[in-house]
Amino acid sequence: MTRTEPNTSPEIGSPQFAEFREQGFAGPMTLMEPAEMAALRPAVDEVLATRGLAPEPSTEQSSGRLSALVAQHRSGSPVPFIECRHLDSPVVHRLCTHPRLLAVARALYGADLLLWRSTFIAKASGGPEFHWHQDWGGVHAPGDEYGLEPPMSFTFWIALTEATEENGCLRFIPGVRAVLPSRPANAGQRATMLVDDQDVDTSEVRSLPLQPGQFAVFTDRALHASGPNTSGAERLGLAVRYTVPAVRVRGHFPGHACLVASGADRAGLNVIAAPPT
Repeated sequence: MTRTEPNTSPEIGSPQFAEFREQGFAGPMTLMEPAEMAALRPAVDEVLATRGLAPEPSTEQSSGRLSALVAQHRSGSPVPFIECRHLDSPVVHRLCTHPRLLAVARALYGADLLLWRSTFIAKASGGPEFHWHQDWGGVHAPGDEYGLEPPMSFTFWIALTEATEENGCLRFIPGVRAVLPSRPANAGQRATMLVDDQDVDTSEVRSLPLQPGQFAVFTDRALHASGPNTSGAERLGLAVRYTVPAVRVRGHFPGHACLVASGADRAGLNVIAAPPT
């Protein structure tokens, strides 16, 4: 499957390109103006009020996951409402494949790109901190495999609301390229792997506040965290995850598939879905 794109010039300049290569992250960059994002919010909120394709995980599957720390849905687990909504919602798909995101992605990783995951991340007022971790790997327990093989992914984090120090914006440790020793958040089957705080040198920590409509990009090895939300309002972001066609994506729920966001899938390793209409 091939996706034809207009000739859009890259939205990432040489200093930010170098920053990404040296530090593992770059931003803020502008996707749209705050007023445009505000105008889009009613459509996004409508999506978040409905279920997508991802099933509700069992208690065992959700134990120790960062998804258990985000704002909970009145109907139970937030996962069906926040996970991979680009597969069923044209609104979310357009956000995830915005020309400015694709321009940055092509400048960093080339023309052939797969969109394999997206997640809305809501941190409620009073919500907890997310400890230091890397978005690397997956679960490879027999019969429960999901993730990337080989692991290679990068993430765009789009701010739908303001993300500040007060409400828990992203924080990074610059220059981390290795996969660091980590431990499960708890004994859960799919618990998120966390890097122990005592192993993190926070002397050079970088906070990355974002205005609504701004975004950051980071590698799967970028060491990042976010503080608690001590403000009186929710912090909402959309994490958009890309890879290249040579990477095999193990679906993590029935019906999961990749979308060709740019160029072509010449490897044929993955299930490819059509964009939602």
